[in-house]
Amino acid sequence: MEKIELLAPAGDLERLNIAVMYGADAVFIGGKRFSLRSRASNFEVSDIKEGVKFAKTYGAQIHVTVNMLPHDEDFDGLEEYIRDLDSVGVSAVICASLYIAKKVVAMKTNMEVHLSTQQSALNKLSTDFYQELGIKRVVLGRELSMEQISSISKNSDI
Repeated sequence: MEKIELLAPAGDLERLNIAVMYGADAVFIGGKRFSLRSRASNFEVSDIKEGVKFAKTYGAQIHVTVNMLPHDEDFDGLEEYIRDLDSVGVSAVICASLYIAKKVVAMKTNMEVHLSTQQSALNKLSTDFYQELGIKRVVLGRELSMEQISSISKNSDI
């Protein structure tokens, strides 16, 4: 049986530190750019770096949401931002846009690419497709029952 991972959200460094200190295996956070809630009190890259350093002392990981659904004008600086996240030691990015997910995979970073629940993956064939694209984890759609989630999880390699 696979170990269950405790993944907790955090809106600032204090909450990130608390989640890690109280046992989160990983914490997901949003950056100031390319996050769905980019106007919220999200993290600058320097804060992300500090959070990663703290999390590593506890054996925890940091996942960053890069989950905006971009318009044409929203791509400026994306590759640089992805490189910055990789360089500070982020473990994974959580993407809603398949373009962004594919871009991160193609950049061959050290980060895993996780697909956000916003993509509404509802079946095993979808998870197989995303795995073929190089995505390492799929957060299944909220519309699924526990029974459906269990079935997809048991029958999928992702």
